[in-house]
Amino acid sequence: MKVLNPTIIFFSTIIILYYAKFLLLPLFLSIFLYIIINSLSKDLVTFAKKKFFKINEVFSFVLILLSFLVFSYFSFKLLKINLSTVISNSDEYQKNLNHLIFSFQSTFFNFSLNEDLFNKINVISLFSNVLNFVKSFAGNFSLVLIYLIFIVMEKKFFHLKINLILKKSNTKRIISKINDDIYSYFRIKTLTSLLTGFLTFVILFIIGNDLSLTFAIFAFFLNFIPYIGSLLAVILPTFFSAIQFMNLSEPLITFTILIISQICIGNFLETKLMGKTLNISPLALLIFLSLMGKLWGIIGMFLSVPLLVILIIILNNIKETKKIAIFLSEKGID
Repeated sequence: MKVLNPTIIFFSTIIILYYAKFLLLPLFLSIFLYIIINSLSKDLVTFAKKKFFKINEVFSFVLILLSFLVFSYFSFKLLKINLSTVISNSDEYQKNLNHLIFSFQSTFFNFSLNEDLFNKINVISLFSNVLNFVKSFAGNFSLVLIYLIFIVMEKKFFHLKINLILKKSNTKRIISKINDDIYSYFRIKTLTSLLTGFLTFVILFIIGNDLSLTFAIFAFFLNFIPYIGSLLAVILPTFFSAIQFMNLSEPLITFTILIISQICIGNFLETKLMGKTLNISPLALLIFLSLMGKLWGIIGMFLSVPLLVILIIILNNIKETKKIAIFLSEKGID
């Protein structure tokens, strides 16, 4: 059997991912959501048995699904309310931002200021764009739910189809490993992201940041984006604190406490929980993260880790591409 040139496969995949974005992006999101919800429902059934009471698998799945929908709905609702409130007071933030720019350039640069600079950095426009993005994402999320509903409807016959199509036990094992690794990743990442979001809210609320709720929700989602996400979850609230409070103490406190919480959760708690679940080269992940960000935007960055996990597992189980999988892994693959 003749194997296609890896270069042709790579560029063909890039083209497909780019031009089929409208179809693949919501489909991938719905598949990953299904894996998470289905696995959590099984955990709930197992937990119930240990507590000596039974829960039907269908009821467990519906309960987890409804909990997820309620959480998503209120997150978007609260985010919209918080952003709308800040937009209504954005004139004050704009004045503070202009003053900060003037003070910074007067201190560090010895030249006359360009008045157009203030018009380019418009707080109202910035927050409005963020709000529009939230509304757009919420609207597009309905398509993800539609895909999810149809996947659930197919659930009854899905395993039967897989058994009929995939007769090789090795192929079934690959799919099972993909399912297990993605679930393990998202389960741990969801736990640490919830903790990150909660601590971010508490810290910013105590400091008095007007966007404490918004940045907490952002911190939850940004935590799923490797490297860049955690950095943005610290820099954005720090920058806004400088605009809101117009001094050094609050921004410095914000940056210090948030960076400590990120280090504790990401470098210690998450590493301990995740252990050897993932074996991905940081360099390969960074490159893949940038590539998916270019192709699919923020959602692509969000999906970069599970997609790379799938890619490494598949490449590792094909003789001709095993060396590529080893290269993409952090410590090599057994």
